[in-house]
Amino acid sequence: MLVDQIESYVFRKLGKPDPHSKLHEKHTDRMPTPYDFWALQDISFEINRGDIVGIMGRNGSGKSTLLKLLSRITLPTIGTAEIRGRVASLLEVGTGFHPELTGKENVYLNGSILGLKRFEIDERYEQIVKFAEIIDFMETPVKRYSSGMRVRLAFAVAAHLDPDVLILDEVLAVGDAAFQKKCLEKIEQTRNSGVTVLFVSHSSESVKRLCTRGIILHEGRLVMDSSAEEAVEYYSESTSLNGPESRVCHSVKKSELLGKTAKFLITALPKGHLVLDAPVQTIDGIQKIELGWFSEARYASILKESSFSAAPDICIHFLQEKKKNNLVLRKARHLSRAGAYEHWYIYPNAEVEIIKNHQFSSLLAGTVDLT
Repeated sequence: MLVDQIESYVFRKLGKPDPHSKLHEKHTDRMPTPYDFWALQDISFEINRGDIVGIMGRNGSGKSTLLKLLSRITLPTIGTAEIRGRVASLLEVGTGFHPELTGKENVYLNGSILGLKRFEIDERYEQIVKFAEIIDFMETPVKRYSSGMRVRLAFAVAAHLDPDVLILDEVLAVGDAAFQKKCLEKIEQTRNSGVTVLFVSHSSESVKRLCTRGIILHEGRLVMDSSAEEAVEYYSESTSLNGPESRVCHSVKKSELLGKTAKFLITALPKGHLVLDAPVQTIDGIQKIELGWFSEARYASILKESSFSAAPDICIHFLQEKKKNNLVLRKARHLSRAGAYEHWYIYPNAEVEIIKNHQFSSLLAGTVDLT
C-alpha cells in the first residue's frame, strides 16, 4: 500500500531497517516445526567485480531461489544481500516481459526498469534485435512468442543494456544449439569488461569454459566455493552416484556407509527401531538426524509424548571431512540435551568414532566395522 511504501522510504532515509522488508514476522518466539522448509540456509559468500561465477547443484538445491534473492524478486526471511551496481537478470522464460506488449515495447520497458534513458535504449536497439534474430516479430505481442523466441529476446536485452551484474538461470537450455553457442560467446566477451556474471547451469563444460569460480549448493546449503575446475569435478562425481541421498565423501558413497551402518545396528542391537532423516525438536531449534536408533523402552515412552520431542539413543553423523567441524559438534551438543546417549561419527574412510554420554553405560557390545 502507499502508506507502507512511504514508511519504507522514510526508514531507509533515516538509515533504519525497512519494517516491510521481511516476508515473515520479524520477532517470534515460535519454535520451528518439523515441517518448516528452508530453501536456503547459512549461505554466505562474496563476489568481486568482474568475476564469472558458475552455480551448480541438483534440482531443488536452492539455485533459483538464490538468484531470485539476489535479483530482489524474493525477500529473505533473515539475512541480507548487498549488490552494488545495475542488475540484469534472466531467471525464467519471459521473466520481466509483459505478454500484451510487443517485443519492441518490452525492450524499452526492460531498459527503463534498469534505469536507462530512452536515447540510451535507442542506441542499443538495433544490436538487441540483430542478436535476437527475430526482427520480423518485434511488433508482435510477446504472448504470441514461442519459448525459444522469448529466451532469445530476453537474453539479448539483458546482455546489451550494460548491466554491472548479469544473473542467468539455466533458461539457455530452452534455446537451440546455435543460439546457446552465441550466448556463451557473448558471456565470454564480458571477461575483461568488468561485468560480474552469475551463471546457473548443469553443463560442466560451460561452467569450466566460462567461469573463474564455482559454487556448489546441496539441500539449500553451500558445500563448495572454489575454482571452477574443482567445483565441476566435485559436481560431476556427486551426480554420477545413484539415489537421491548419494553424495561424494572423498570417493566413498554416503548412501553405502548409511546402509552398512544401519545393517550393523540391526545386527548388534536387535531390540530397537531405526529412524532416517528424523527431525528432533530441541531448545535450540530443529536438528535433523540422518540415521538414529531407539531402544524399545525409549521408543515406547516417546510414543506417549508429542512427536519429535526427543533424540534417539544413538545419533549417527556422516562427515564429509576428516575431522569434526564446529557445526557438527554444536548439533551433537543440542541432541545430547534432547536425550541422546551416544554419537557415532562416520568418517569418509569408513572409520567410526563413538562418543558416549558419561552418565550412561555403553549401548554397544563389540566394535563397529564398516569396511
